[in-house]
Amino acid sequence: MAMTLYQSDLSPFAARVRIQIRAKGIEGVAIEKAPGGTGSAEFRALNPTGKIPALLVDGVAIAESLTICDYLEDRFPEPPLWPTDLLARAHARTIARATDLYVCGPMFQTTGHASRKTRDEAFVAARMQDLKTGLAHIDAWRAAAGASGRYAVGDRLSLADAALAPALFFVVNFAARVFGQDDLLSTAMTAYWQGIQEDAVVAPTLSAMDAALTAARGG
Repeated sequence: MAMTLYQSDLSPFAARVRIQIRAKGIEGVAIEKAPGGTGSAEFRALNPTGKIPALLVDGVAIAESLTICDYLEDRFPEPPLWPTDLLARAHARTIARATDLYVCGPMFQTTGHASRKTRDEAFVAARMQDLKTGLAHIDAWRAAAGASGRYAVGDRLSLADAALAPALFFVVNFAARVFGQDDLLSTAMTAYWQGIQEDAVVAPTLSAMDAALTAARGG
């Protein structure tokens, strides 16, 4: 079985798949940029949205990061990256989905407003409030699941972390830094962010994101 992950090191959606691949020790996955670039006709022939990530499996493309993660979880069930307890699993799935909707959603709506010259301050303020609210929801779901340490749910890495950790990288390095928002993370979320960066599986992916961001900024 031949697999290729088309991705970018800076994409939090691709990062979650890379975390999963590393956590499961899946070998032989080629990691490449989208052929022709994202949005190109060449890449749209594989994934009609033209977005990354996309996983090519024996010539068939699987789109959307959560769907890719579900495929890999089914194809490589050990070690499992969803909690075995059903309620904990539900919380983990909720956190992963909420990260996409309520963290990445409002945050990436502001990317076109990074420059002060073209920024709609009212729009940015509203999205930052949406982002803060979304993070508060995740705090509540983590508390309901009894999470209090390094991981989003329970005491080991899950796909909730694979979604949340890369998203928080952008909260800290884009939303907070560019828009001067220093109160987006609660005390609980700050502790989580500090802890998850030390995870041996997550750390290399965050390091790759940091290098990609530095390169994008011309550093």
